[in-house]
Amino acid sequence: MASTPRSLATDEGLSLLEVVIAMLVFAVLALAILPLAMQSTKLSAGNRDAGSANAFASAQIASIRAAFPDESPNTCSAVRSSARTNAADPAGTGLVANITVAACPSTYPGAITVSVAVRPTVSSTTTISQMASKIVVTTP
Repeated sequence: MASTPRSLATDEGLSLLEVVIAMLVFAVLALAILPLAMQSTKLSAGNRDAGSANAFASAQIASIRAAFPDESPNTCSAVRSSARTNAADPAGTGLVANITVAACPSTYPGAITVSVAVRPTVSSTTTISQMASKIVVTTP
């Protein structure tokens, strides 16, 4: 039995030109998506830093509130002594907090505002997170 010759017109796969065109299409799509991926990474890092700053500020406020519970007789001078500058984050993030305490109230019992401002470094002037709370004081 003699075999019949195969036709040259049959398509048995992809030609080199088709592969190159497919690679070009994928490259164009990748270049279109790359800026979105880079922006997403930048936003993710910013959100991580903001989350760390919020957690640090919240921990500082919680520590002060625990030291001066509303049910206890708190003196204004004791609350004012909790003010600090450049308090370092114990988690090692490099964040620092400035804790400020407002002036004592004119009448007692009253409330005094404690504020925490978190910055990325000691030398930075940019505030990442800021929180405040009121502490009840009964005497000056």
